[in-house]
Amino acid sequence: MSVTRRSVLLASAAAPAAGALLATPEAWAAGEARGASGRRTVALRDGWRFALVNPGGITDPTGAYADAHLPRHDDSGWRETAVPHDWSIEQTPTTEHGTTSGTGFLPGGLGWYRLAFTLPSALAGRRVSVEFDGVYMDSTVYCNGKEAGRHPYGYTGFALDLTDLVHTDGTTENVIAVKVQNRLPSSRWYSGSGIYREARLVITEPVHVARWGTRVTTPEISAERAVVRVATSVVNASGAGADVEVVSRIVDRKGRTVARTSSTAAVTGEHTETHELTLRRPKLWDFESPHRYTLHTELRVGGRTTDTYRTPFGFRTFRFDPEEGFFLNGTHHKIKGVDLHHDLGALGAAVSIDAVRRQMEIMRSMGVNALRTSHNPPAPEVIQVCEELGVIMLVEAFDCWRTGKNRYDYGRFFDEWGEKDATEMVLAARNSPAVLSWSIGNEVPDSTSTAGLAMADRIIEAIRAADDTRPLVIGSDKYRRLPAKGSAADLMLAKLDGLGLNYNTAQSVDQLHAAYPHLFLFESESSSETSTRGAYQEPEHLNTGENHTPGRRSTSSYDNNLASWTMSGEYGHKKDRDRKWFTGQFLWSGIDYIGEPTPYDVFPVKASFFGAVDTAGFPKDMYYLFRSQWVGEPMVHLLPMTWNHEKGDTVEVWAYANVDTVELYLNGKSLGVRRFDTKKTVDGRAYLETTEATGDDKTFTDGPYPGSYTSPNGSAGKLHLAWKVPFAPGELKAVARRGGKVVATDVLRTAGAPHAVRLSADRESLAADGRSLVFVTAEVVDRRGVVVPDAEHLLSFEVAGGSLAGLDNGRQESAERYQRAPGPPSTARPSPSSGPAPGPAW
Repeated sequence: MSVTRRSVLLASAAAPAAGALLATPEAWAAGEARGASGRRTVALRDGWRFALVNPGGITDPTGAYADAHLPRHDDSGWRETAVPHDWSIEQTPTTEHGTTSGTGFLPGGLGWYRLAFTLPSALAGRRVSVEFDGVYMDSTVYCNGKEAGRHPYGYTGFALDLTDLVHTDGTTENVIAVKVQNRLPSSRWYSGSGIYREARLVITEPVHVARWGTRVTTPEISAERAVVRVATSVVNASGAGADVEVVSRIVDRKGRTVARTSSTAAVTGEHTETHELTLRRPKLWDFESPHRYTLHTELRVGGRTTDTYRTPFGFRTFRFDPEEGFFLNGTHHKIKGVDLHHDLGALGAAVSIDAVRRQMEIMRSMGVNALRTSHNPPAPEVIQVCEELGVIMLVEAFDCWRTGKNRYDYGRFFDEWGEKDATEMVLAARNSPAVLSWSIGNEVPDSTSTAGLAMADRIIEAIRAADDTRPLVIGSDKYRRLPAKGSAADLMLAKLDGLGLNYNTAQSVDQLHAAYPHLFLFESESSSETSTRGAYQEPEHLNTGENHTPGRRSTSSYDNNLASWTMSGEYGHKKDRDRKWFTGQFLWSGIDYIGEPTPYDVFPVKASFFGAVDTAGFPKDMYYLFRSQWVGEPMVHLLPMTWNHEKGDTVEVWAYANVDTVELYLNGKSLGVRRFDTKKTVDGRAYLETTEATGDDKTFTDGPYPGSYTSPNGSAGKLHLAWKVPFAPGELKAVARRGGKVVATDVLRTAGAPHAVRLSADRESLAADGRSLVFVTAEVVDRRGVVVPDAEHLLSFEVAGGSLAGLDNGRQESAERYQRAPGPPSTARPSPSSGPAPGPAW
């Protein structure tokens, strides 16, 4: 596997150590034999067999898999695999099998999974279900040859009752078979294929807490006390009534019980028991101190525990005010958000909490405090990591309703499944302190039609039935002009609490604010700047930085290569900054993703250019632009990222900084000081900006800066400083000062000839569980350790004591695989166009 980028990311998984294998039904049975009672959850990760029947469609051309759902089917020739699993990411990019640039030229098709296991006789009378957090897409699940259920949507979880289908005699083998049909094109971006999120068996006694059976709300929060309201859904599947004691206990992060109550109810069928608990001096969940508590629920019948259930939650207040903006725990904040699709670079769609955490930690280092799950419900791991890191979430349901955007997308299933999937989205996330709003969709074609009003009512009713504590919004590109009063687009806004705008001008934002004073407004997608890490062209021009030469297809990183529907990253910052009432923005996108390679729609360009960070996790210059506006710690960043140019070149050098003064030195000689002016918004908040016409918004036709975005205070300017520097090899250094004191520096050095490969890992140890990941960066450096930006050596990798999970270097144009094919060691080629190492954190 060869990859043409100078910095290569290796994701490697440790092999399981002896005795550390993941739980299996057989391992659980040992505990059952010891008399354990209550709920048992068994991760269904290892032991699956997989067959990719047809990468080009959902038919079985040979008929060899006609009985794949039956226990007798011979799957000995199938490949062994572990779940989560994405079969698309394992393939070689191709133009065959119905692939498009939107799918990253990676196939989908028809695949089968099978898992065999036995259950002990002690389970007779227990309830057995199988849960999947996500299967993409249109899956049918069989148990011992009989259909247990079907689930079309690839982004919501589901559970199926297997109680009457499984054998519990301790000897007869059970077989779960899953048919997955991902007929392309099914999405506008790379979706992945298969059982790509976690799966598990859940075994309960007849009296148990229902799936997603607790609802935790916090109706009263103050510094002195908090009230917790718990609604517990109790299921009694025994066929006879029972007196069930429900115990609710709140535990803090140190394991101490801080509140407890209980009650007894007669339960036949299903019953909801409600408790209120009070605790003193609650610790709040906040951006910087995301404190969580855990609700422990216990069910007892006749003094015997039949179920235990745990629910993490947190205390926080929030408010989206159409006139004042966003408040968390009483403090005004701007939403500094990103949009992220669900793929994890070289890992594809197969979820890994280590990879999710790495992505979100990189985003946090950029100053991010919010995530919009674009454009679908997230994996549980994403919610968990956002809770841990203090990142608020806008959870989104759909990219379309009935009218699809692709031939085989979710529109086929919306009428039957729309309410069910919206409900599942909410139930899976409603107890999370990180989740602050629900989005009913993104750029939905039906949303501005008369028929769409009824569709929206169905979704809204389903969401509010499951949770009425959070505002409802939509992300839309339909409101760049004011809709006609009484039109479907106008009536739609009466149903919502907030409106997410995709790429609106400042003037249209102001017009909407005046016309719809009941709505809080935010930018659900901002920027859509495209860039390639290490590529720089014509900083004085917009959209001239595209290189259509095969093998060199890239876009400029001077914030000057934009999608046709948008404006620059700097423009988006200024528009948001100047309006206190504007809730904030979500950058499209935080990280490059596989698919949608705007502006190129040609093989083998298979990844997007929109991210502030590339698919390997290496920051581009846009990362530093946003960091300069979102982070208080002093910083300065130079672009271009490297100092290897041609003799006679005059290089336009920019500095992103969050302090007012930067001086540039070349080989120790000062090239001059540049300064930002300190300005104030109309409501009195200070900011840094130059003062000059920017030429970035032609809708401004009068005032002191016609043709340029102009703040409500009458000012215009840029968020970067600039020098024109005649190139000379050596050292280029930026020194940032505040009040005359040096507070930050950035240094570029001219690289010499390639000398060595430098490896750096993101951690020193990891669990030998076969799941934990270490991310290793490989860089070609010269004798002084300077990264060589034009190195294109082919590198080979072998991993001992574990396995190679994937290779990535962030290059959008590449026909190479992300994952290792059976055979010789994987290889990767560094890139000729990129900057210095992203730092010690990864």
